[in-house]
Amino acid sequence: MRAEVAAGAGLVLYFRGAVVTVVRARSFSHIPYPLMYLAPVAAAVALGLAA
Repeated sequence: MRAEVAAGAGLVLYFRGAVVTVVRARSFSHIPYPLMYLAPVAAAVALGLAA
């Protein structure tokens, strides 16, 4: 696995944890904020794996 994809996978896990933390805190109005960062990182990882 390339280093860039591994770093991206780590970021995906990090932001996924942020989403879980926001949901567990029942602060539902703040869910879009970590998702704004999660979506492009997940797309970049997917493109990195496809290349």
